[in-house]
Amino acid sequence: MTRRSVFRVVPCLITLSLALTLCLALAAAALYPQANGSVVLTDNGTTMDASHADQGYVMIKHKSSSKALKLRIMMGDSTYTYDLASDGQFETFPLTFGSGDYIISVFQQVSGKRYTNDSSLKLSVQLADETLPYLYPNQYAWYTSDSKAVQKGVEICQGLTSAAQKVEAVRKFVSSTITYDYMLAATVKSGYLPSVDQVLSSGKGICFDYAVLTTCMLRSQGVPTKLAIGWADTIYHAWNYVLVDGNWLLIDTTADANHMNVTKYTEERIY
Repeated sequence: MTRRSVFRVVPCLITLSLALTLCLALAAAALYPQANGSVVLTDNGTTMDASHADQGYVMIKHKSSSKALKLRIMMGDSTYTYDLASDGQFETFPLTFGSGDYIISVFQQVSGKRYTNDSSLKLSVQLADETLPYLYPNQYAWYTSDSKAVQKGVEICQGLTSAAQKVEAVRKFVSSTITYDYMLAATVKSGYLPSVDQVLSSGKGICFDYAVLTTCMLRSQGVPTKLAIGWADTIYHAWNYVLVDGNWLLIDTTADANHMNVTKYTEERIY
């Protein structure tokens, strides 16, 4: 290598180093759940780490079980039911009902669709901010700082400062990159949860995949994002709400990608 060629390469290396530093700094700004153990509730094999309940989430695990488990999170008349892993590992669940008194119960399968109440915990929650449940990953929209989808979000939002700019960048990327997977739509089973990195690498998915990838990219960029499941006209569907300039705006990357004309959205659940 000549002396002249060395001087052409070095500035490039410096630029790459600065870009990597910037990406790492942006990724570090994302919020990720932790089970610190400062507030722990237990009952009959169920452990709930509520150390960061004020941040809008709890982490729950049950002792390893050969039976299927269900988790019920309830406040007043509002109830969400989840599948709970039976491997004894923590999973993260959002406190989407906001501040108030929660009852969190675990049910163990007896046979078929019959379950019996295994444990029950009570938790009083005061959120530090009502948007926080929509800034962390959870069981329905799971990702980590190592996720390729998070890194892609850093890449496509580089240099963007406003929520509106980031929403537009992510919306454009997801709708132009992911194609609809009709085979998965015809065979998907109850309990299916998308893997954001698999969706990104395969370049295809159903509405749930579109919405979860959108959720991951925007939450990890500091944009509060709701994952909504319900009805788009007469079709069971998943979409998002994003917080831009103080207002929750509906975006639907599946509809954008597939030229759907939805006249009415009816949400059933928010994650």
